[in-house]
Amino acid sequence: MATLTPFCGIRFNTEHVRLGGVLAPPYDVISPQQLEELYARDLRNIVRIDFGRQYPDDRDGEEDRYTRADAFLESWLLLQILIQDREPSLYVSDHEFTDPNDGSVRHRRGIFGTLAAVPWDRSELRPHERTLSAPKADRLALLRATGVHTSAVFAVWAGAGDVDAVLDEITSRPPLQGGRTPGEFGSEKLLLWRVAKDVATRLQRALQPARLYVADGHHRYETAVAYAEERRRDDPRAPAGSPFERCLVYLSDSSDPGLTILPTHRLLRPGRDAAFSIDDLWARLDDAWEVLPAASVAAAFADSGGMRETHHAFAVVDERGAAVLRRLRGEATSPRDSLDVVVLQEEVLAPAGATPEAVAEGALGFTRDLAELEASVQRGDALLGFGVQPVSPAELIAVADAGETMPQKSTYFYPKVPTGLVLAPT
Repeated sequence: MATLTPFCGIRFNTEHVRLGGVLAPPYDVISPQQLEELYARDLRNIVRIDFGRQYPDDRDGEEDRYTRADAFLESWLLLQILIQDREPSLYVSDHEFTDPNDGSVRHRRGIFGTLAAVPWDRSELRPHERTLSAPKADRLALLRATGVHTSAVFAVWAGAGDVDAVLDEITSRPPLQGGRTPGEFGSEKLLLWRVAKDVATRLQRALQPARLYVADGHHRYETAVAYAEERRRDDPRAPAGSPFERCLVYLSDSSDPGLTILPTHRLLRPGRDAAFSIDDLWARLDDAWEVLPAASVAAAFADSGGMRETHHAFAVVDERGAAVLRRLRGEATSPRDSLDVVVLQEEVLAPAGATPEAVAEGALGFTRDLAELEASVQRGDALLGFGVQPVSPAELIAVADAGETMPQKSTYFYPKVPTGLVLAPT
């Protein structure tokens, strides 16, 4: 059962700021160049709290990115740049964006609330990937310093009641606030509603039978769990379900037409025993694999997408041209083993020279841009490029339900849930 709980959200005061100028992507997709752009966009951009600059003369715990984040948070609250709602609420957002595949304008609706931050074996959220220790250490240091969840865990639901009817009612009214912000593939528009108590109760009831799956933010969730355990040790008499024991989440319908997962393509870099051409690759593979010539990388990618029902199929490019590499789908031993990215790694990339040991040493590169895939091969940065079809929500759910995990770089949910739309205090 899903027990989404209202919270007293902290949000930007649009009497003092332009909302589109103060939002930011999640910290883990911000490049150094984009960090500078966000700093320049507005002096009150949330990035100063969520993912601030580091300086050479920083002193840990005295003057560093975390102490500065806390100082910004406190001063912005004092100046009412940020304001906190007095009554616990759920929040609904409508995210308008440009589909990078066909250029159409799409919408994704989501609900902000909190869930209990407990270990995975007791969590209402089901994960689909493993996490790394360094990002969790960074997020925990920030949470300790500020006492605020700045960025939501992005999750999807399946098996809920009639949530759409309640969302339609909420979004038919004027929004609380909104704005446009630059996105990865063009301008994005965000609208936010605070949900009235009686409507929030109906929304909670509709969500209760749902199963919840992490789409993005495994590190943020595990950080919330570690923080909750720390705070409980420090304050064992605090009421059960205190805000510090909860995690900020953004929930979206797994069948929402606006739920978009982008593929992450693979690049085989030069190295010892690496396949140097499509012909050399094919000679190394099992006889079940076929190579079908294609006019271009884009054509090969489109063709491979049309074969997904019956084949594991990939666009592949070398310096001489492109092709479709495919084999018939067979009986998989598990949902994970049926994923294209797993089949590609184990049956194609490993024989091509990207063994687990070679991958650990940098044998693979990644890009979400087909044009960059081809350009990298033509420049000689890669010997081969592999265009991979995106994982579907149904595949993610099947893997999570089986208690399995996907390889790194399997999913890229787009657009990201912006940081700064609403924050959750602990």
